[in-house]
This record gives sequence, structure tokens and C-alpha cells, in this order.
Amino acid sequence: MRAIATLTVLAAMTGCAAQSEFSGLRTASVQTSPESCAAQLGGNRHPHQQELDSSDIRMVNWNIQKGGDPDWTDDLATFTKEPDLMIFQEAALDMDEWEFVAAGHYRSFAPGYRTRGPAGLVTGVMTLSAAEPLTSCSLVSIEPWLRSPKATMITEYGLTNIDQSLLVVNIHAINFTIGNKDFREQVRRALSVISKHPGPVLLSGDFNTWHWRQWKILGEMANKHGLTTLNYDEDHRKRVFGQPLDHIYVRGLHVIDATSTRLDSSDHNPMSATLSL
Repeated sequence: MRAIATLTVLAAMTGCAAQSEFSGLRTASVQTSPESCAAQLGGNRHPHQQELDSSDIRMVNWNIQKGGDPDWTDDLATFTKEPDLMIFQEAALDMDEWEFVAAGHYRSFAPGYRTRGPAGLVTGVMTLSAAEPLTSCSLVSIEPWLRSPKATMITEYGLTNIDQSLLVVNIHAINFTIGNKDFREQVRRALSVISKHPGPVLLSGDFNTWHWRQWKILGEMANKHGLTTLNYDEDHRKRVFGQPLDHIYVRGLHVIDATSTRLDSSDHNPMSATLSL
């Protein structure tokens, strides 16, 4: 059984967080920029480091709507085998379900919104992984209207049979804004870290691309960094005004299969894929 490891939490509005062993404490080593996050990549690798199978990387991406529907964990088990990577948005930090869903996985968390009050619920993006992250960074952007934070979690993993590592970017994008300046800047900051990584990349999340212009901006920016979007055998991704909100982009990875499953336990439907080098 793999040890359940790290919850990384940021208190600052922008920065990068290093991992600390999970003990119920929430500690963070705060950096200040995407550049400092990129500088960490490629480090902390040792001969006995756990690695993901480069020929068979199973992943799922899902906005779980704060885990408000108790059936979401059962639904997760119905449409996918135990994934190597579980990439969640609107994940609540304190949920008993993690002990079930994340058994044998490492946890990397970037906080976003916190409800009011002393016992406020902290939600953000959570990446669960079968291998311990080599590095992890957290970036946070601010909704221009609501002033609520939106988080990006960046993690790096060793791969079998290759010296390169896999960079995974889990993003919950800005939603309510006039124009696209803030949306573009949030994506740009994540891509600036990707640009410094020489190996394969998985960019996944809830991008809130309900307007065709945001979807176009995202696609153009991703393509400039060699990222291509996945096509799905069945595509039940949530749509607003006909536009899908959730996306997976890859670079340096072969897509074996990809699908999106219709479920009722969240206001988003999950995407799952099997990838290989």
C-alpha cells in the first residue's frame, strides 16, 4: 500500500507550495511566481522514486461540485478503474471521502474559495496520484467580479523507462469577467511553467469556456505550446451556450482512449482517458 501523502495549501493569493508529509497539518513553503515554480521542475528525483507507468497512464478529470452529492464516490468507481491520476476541481479540503477515494494515492491540493465563518469550507483543485510528486506548485488567480480565488495545481511525476517526467496542470479557470484579459492571464501563467518543461504534459480542468471566444483563446494559446485537445468516444461534457467547459490537452502523449460519462452526482460530467508515451 502506498502511503497517503501530501496536502499542499497556500494562504497567499499567488505562489508555489512545496509538499509536506500528510499529518493533518496544513503547511506551505510559499514562493512568489510561476518562474520560481518552473525553477523547481526536474528536482527531487532519487533512484527509488515511485513512477507512473509510461505505457499506461489512466486519468480522470471531474469538477465534483464540492462533493455535495454523496453518490459521487460511487459514481467514480463505476466508470473508471483505479486511475493513476485523479484531477478534481471544486474539491473540498476536509471530506471524509478522501480516505476512501484516495487510499494509496498522494494528494496535492491548491485552495481556492473559502466560505465565510470560523468553520468555513475550503475548496479548490485536488490532484491525486499513484506516484509521489517530484514537485508541486500552486498558483491562484482572482475572479474580477466576485473577488473569489481560482486555483491552479501543478505537479510533476517520474515515468518508467524514460528520464523525462510528466507535468500535470490542474486548473479551475476564471468564470465571470468582462472581456478576456484575466482569463488569458491565468492561462498564460500556467503555460509559462509548461514552457520550461521539456517532457510530456497533461493540462486538464474546468476552464469555464462557456463563450466561444474563451474557447478559441484557450485553444490558440495551448497550440502555441504544442498542446492538442482530446477527442472523446462519447462526449457528455457539460455545455453552456453550446460550448464545453471542461478540457484535456496533452503534449508528448498518445491517447489510447478518451470518453466523457453522463452522471447526476455533479453539475459537471467527468472525463476519463488512457494515455501513453
